[in-house]
Amino acid sequence: MKNSLANKYIKEKIRVALNEDFGASGDITSKTLISKKSTLKASIYVKESAILCGTEFAYQTFKMLNNSIKIKTLRKDGSKVIKGDKIITVSGSAESILAAERTALNFLGLMSGIASKTRKYVDIAKTYGVKIYSTRKTIPGIREMQKYALTVGGAHINRSSLSDFYFIKDNHLSDGDNLIENIKQIKRSKLKKKITVEVDTIKQLQEILDQKIDVVLLDNMTEKQILRCLKIVDNRFLCEASGNINLKNLKSYAKTKVNRISTGQITHSIENIDFGLEI
Repeated sequence: MKNSLANKYIKEKIRVALNEDFGASGDITSKTLISKKSTLKASIYVKESAILCGTEFAYQTFKMLNNSIKIKTLRKDGSKVIKGDKIITVSGSAESILAAERTALNFLGLMSGIASKTRKYVDIAKTYGVKIYSTRKTIPGIREMQKYALTVGGAHINRSSLSDFYFIKDNHLSDGDNLIENIKQIKRSKLKKKITVEVDTIKQLQEILDQKIDVVLLDNMTEKQILRCLKIVDNRFLCEASGNINLKNLKSYAKTKVNRISTGQITHSIENIDFGLEI
């Protein structure tokens, strides 16, 4: 996935969000209290330090409600911002701006939260030449948005879908099966794609050393086990560490200089970044 999202995708997600927010009758408070002729000028600002993400979603939210609203984006996705920084200015219909406010801020908050947490992981790992990868532990319906946000934070995309590459896990092994048989079966298939194999033990790793695969995922291993695995593999294929890796223990895993680390923490355990709209 490129570090961008299609305009069609962005508008589809905004449309769903606005329909959900408006309910059956729309913003009944603004409709009642604010004249349709009333205008205002406002700024979206960030309330804490962050890696900014979601500016196009915010921009298009206001435009979708009222195309005559004038909008200026002051900071780009990927920018480091600090408390008080202005992100976007808007001017025009007061009713439309107030109705779009929460949806625009929600997109900015979620996406900046992902990008900001991801950058923390990336900054720690890159010191040791290790790359951070995503997982499929995402929220249904907005995976593409989440994947975009983590690339803004500097991480890499593993699988976006089950069809991206072969990934043999322990649950694929039935009674009597072994990893080598599974790899050979995939090699015989017509669909030629990269192969990742998950191993839980060093014994499993040793069994597949002579197999032509692309990545071995070292699942829930300790740092010492990973160091031993790296020595055994000796650059035959890439090694990926995964399982219970978080910001507290990331540095110790990165110090092993494993090729990559994958974690669901950068999509499923996010704190939104706080944004506000100031009139």
